[in-house]
Amino acid sequence: MITLPNPLTDHELRVHLEAMTTNGYTILEKAVDSEFIAALVAEIERLAEVRPGGDIPPAPFTGQVTRRWFDLLNERDIWQSVATHPWVMQIQQEVLGEGFLLSTMGTAVVGPGEVAQPIHADDVLYGFPRPHPTIVCNTMWSISEFTEENGATRIVPGSHKWDEDPDFWEPYESVPASMPPGSICMFVGTLYHGAGANQSGEDRLGLTINYCAGSMRQQENLMLGVGAEKMMAFPRELQDMLGFKICNGAGHIFAQDPRAELERKYARSDEGPYSERRNALHRERMEAFAKMAAA
Repeated sequence: MITLPNPLTDHELRVHLEAMTTNGYTILEKAVDSEFIAALVAEIERLAEVRPGGDIPPAPFTGQVTRRWFDLLNERDIWQSVATHPWVMQIQQEVLGEGFLLSTMGTAVVGPGEVAQPIHADDVLYGFPRPHPTIVCNTMWSISEFTEENGATRIVPGSHKWDEDPDFWEPYESVPASMPPGSICMFVGTLYHGAGANQSGEDRLGLTINYCAGSMRQQENLMLGVGAEKMMAFPRELQDMLGFKICNGAGHIFAQDPRAELERKYARSDEGPYSERRNALHRERMEAFAKMAAA
């Protein structure tokens, strides 16, 4: 049975918030137990069978031998627990404020021989000049141990306070976010970071679960992408983070929470499990990519 830890104490919460203010990141150790880790490993192995190779083709930034699966909320229910981890929820409430949203969920399975990812900041996609308020706060989960040898995320402590966005080609001095399995590294969107090079000969298993302020557009269109039969079964907290709750007056339908429209309009699909249809579409896309690459 999957269990999650009790909420952080007030003291623990303050310690992590101070670390994020000072360094731009914090590491939550023992965030999930061995049973939770084993279930995630099994789920990643299952995804590798139904959607081989990941959901995006190899590329310099996202990785040549890194497998990234998305659309995770349409898969097993364990992903709901990942998205709403209580410690993450507590910290996000303080960092991003009321009405924060789940932005995207993906795996980051860094394969042997992968080179280091360019150092970057996650909130540059919004195009705001620095400095600016915190609008993104992301998490990296270590499903296997993160070490310097196997490609632990590289971090530039304190860079979240710098006035300029990172230069992809600059060799910044960074440190590895080394952490045992079951840990979560949380960092603000302005922090310079990037996946390290994997020289270990084994996969580095990680998850990237990202969040944004309620006024920002999510990276994944989760309101449209998640199947209706899944959405209706989600806990209210997760529905809120997908955008089915008004945030500071924005996102309404007839001045009401979109949840009312969700409950009125969405019905169960009679076309079979949504995840199976999505996986079939994925296989078609990856076959098309392979044909284009071979041409």
